[in-house]
Amino acid sequence: MLRSIILVTLLISSVCAFQWEMYKEEFNGNEIEEGSSDNQTEQLPGMCWACKWAMKKVKRQISNGATPEDIKKKLSMVCDEIGFLKSLCRKFVAKYTDTLVEELSTTDDARTICANISVCKK
Repeated sequence: MLRSIILVTLLISSVCAFQWEMYKEEFNGNEIEEGSSDNQTEQLPGMCWACKWAMKKVKRQISNGATPEDIKKKLSMVCDEIGFLKSLCRKFVAKYTDTLVEELSTTDDARTICANISVCKK
């Protein structure tokens, strides 16, 4: 029984490691690309989820009268909490900082913000 559990655990770990390596190779050196169409879909696996997660976190941390500097500070720190998508999150925030600051200053929800910057489907 223990041998079966160990075998299954190793098999699952191998598959996950293989998928992660393929994902890193695909993403390595490429920035998030913007498509030419307005009805754009999610560019990278997990990007929509990561965007919504980060925007919800920042929205909860800022007040209605937050200055752009306050929002930038929160944006720069939010990626530290996302786990294995940290580098993807940081590249995303760096690329869209000004747009995100503007979007977070509105009353839009996280899904709308991410759709407005074409990371999630509209």
